[in-house]
Amino acid sequence: MSSYNNLDSVSKTLANHLWNGMKDDPQIKAIIQNPRQINHRSPKEAQNESTQISIFLYNVTELPSMRNLQQTAQNPPTLLYLNLRYLITPLTQNAENDQIILGKIMQLLSETPILRGSDLQGSLRESGDELKIILDPLTADDLNKLWTMFQMPYKLCISYSVFPVRIDSSSKIEKPVIIKKPTSQTKKTIITA
Repeated sequence: MSSYNNLDSVSKTLANHLWNGMKDDPQIKAIIQNPRQINHRSPKEAQNESTQISIFLYNVTELPSMRNLQQTAQNPPTLLYLNLRYLITPLTQNAENDQIILGKIMQLLSETPILRGSDLQGSLRESGDELKIILDPLTADDLNKLWTMFQMPYKLCISYSVFPVRIDSSSKIEKPVIIKKPTSQTKKTIITA
């Protein structure tokens, strides 16, 4: 599977990780009964559905510190390393349940701040990549801008950054052929006709 699917695969990985961490908790199970209640729509799009948690990718930026990393032997080469920012919003229509859900999410993501191997979904599963998850400190101004963008009143939410997410080139690069120059120790053969 191509690495351009990695953004979608990160979203699926987060939703799957949260569901796996919540599905056996009796208190959470009383609020969220199945993984389809966690989706990737904006809080505005998801509020009229049976969605209990919105995991919305709202910002994608390049990681400039990784731009000049020396390429490994992998083929095709990596073009971009990305930082994905997710707004996670409980949508239970109950303030107490929203706080319980948010507390559980923060607990899960703090206990496992790095996802790898079988935790990864889709195109990430076979990549050998590791995803780091860090809580973003959003200011009141940041939150105001986000909820103004959604054109709806503020809801309890948190933001997490997930990185590095690789996007590889779509074409393979031919490995250069190395031609050794003769050295003084190499015998020169002269062919005459």
